[in-house]
Amino acid sequence: MLILIRHGRTRSPCLSSKTPKARGSVNLNDKKLDMMKRIQSLWCALALALALSAATCLAEESRTWTSQSAGRQFEGAMVSAGDETVSIRRDADGVVFEVKKSDLIRADLDWVEQTVASQSSGGGVEDLSELIAGLPTAMGTPAIAVLLVEEGKTRGMGVAGLRKAGSAEKVEMEDKWHLGSCTKSMTATLAASLVGEGAITWDTTVGEVLGKKVKMLEAYEKVTLGLLLANRGGLPGKVPDSVYAEVNFSIAVTELGDRDLLKQRLSYVEAVLHLPPSSPPGSAYEYSNSGFVVAGAMLEAVAGEPWERLIEERIFKPLGMTDSGFGNAARGDKRNPTQPWPHKNGTTPVAPGPGDENSWVIGPAGTVHGSLKDIARYIAMHAARETGPVLKKKETFEFLHTAVPDNNDYARGWLVGATGWSEGPAISHDGSNTMNHCSFWIAPERKTAVAAFTNCAEKGSENCRTAIQVVVDKYLK
Repeated sequence: MLILIRHGRTRSPCLSSKTPKARGSVNLNDKKLDMMKRIQSLWCALALALALSAATCLAEESRTWTSQSAGRQFEGAMVSAGDETVSIRRDADGVVFEVKKSDLIRADLDWVEQTVASQSSGGGVEDLSELIAGLPTAMGTPAIAVLLVEEGKTRGMGVAGLRKAGSAEKVEMEDKWHLGSCTKSMTATLAASLVGEGAITWDTTVGEVLGKKVKMLEAYEKVTLGLLLANRGGLPGKVPDSVYAEVNFSIAVTELGDRDLLKQRLSYVEAVLHLPPSSPPGSAYEYSNSGFVVAGAMLEAVAGEPWERLIEERIFKPLGMTDSGFGNAARGDKRNPTQPWPHKNGTTPVAPGPGDENSWVIGPAGTVHGSLKDIARYIAMHAARETGPVLKKKETFEFLHTAVPDNNDYARGWLVGATGWSEGPAISHDGSNTMNHCSFWIAPERKTAVAAFTNCAEKGSENCRTAIQVVVDKYLK
């Protein structure tokens, strides 16, 4: 029996209560018809109960859903999935309605497929924890986590080791990992979304956007957004501590209001724009955190919101990244670690609080953290070059992923290279805040990506690449 739940109502092929009498019918037939209707009503009720019971098994997670065509979002839990549609119970009013799968973004479709597979076969995403179980001890790092994306979908994820060296708390699959400078790719992606809407262009200059807000050296006035995101803005790679003079360095970003975020970031930007250029702007590559912060301030100026809010609204929410944020995810911990703690010198835990993270003000250069499932959705979008509410054109991905000439193979937020398994150009990035480390490797030709994370920066790049190679050797060669 088919039961359709749509717009909060139940529809079925049961007999209607308004079924007309046949002409010339007698009372006995009426009684038989009434009995049939009662039996069928009971069957309908039973079928509906079974359907709702089955649906309850699926409705384990309320999440953000995004319409691919309209970009609209709503919160709700999936209660059933068919070949072409998904039934979702909306949190706001409890109404259950159907959504065409074709109108969902790729991240939502991946989640649906993985959830259904998990319910029916015990697991849609493979657990890679056993594969990397011995790595933390072998490499001398507290913990390791890995991700594998294939064909634009999450294939596997795994964790091993301890949240805090010397403790008994093991890392778990839902834990959150610091991305460090891999955040730069998100800032470039955010810029591309605003360029796509016409709010700014790659050739918009610092002077045009920030000239009336801050004072700067004349050399920086004609530096473009595109140059900053390619590390060609002339801003030095290292900056003196004096640039943080007006910044509340140690406070968590969640403790600041939007006005303070904007004001203090502009103060930092003004300070770095008074530093002598390390090379004539536009003439040479120099990796620069401050250049990405200036780019972030330009985006804030044209959008009217702090970089953090823009990342949440334009990347986290559209991709369903509900477990992502900024700074040290363990900031709220006291003694017992609920998240991976940062470490120095391999095995020295850094207690949550001041000193557990770089200043929030350099967010556009590297302060995002996220769960494995969230990060998988982000790198899957870049691996598949999936258009949708974040980036609407394929050529935008091509622009972000193509190295700028004579620029040390750096594109915009990504380093371009190749691997033995990429079957074409690969994009990558490493990230560290000196206490955590992560590595992204993405092969768009294969719609494949591998990532690794540690909660220690000591030999972080080496350790992450070792973990990535273990995954590559098993699944991608």
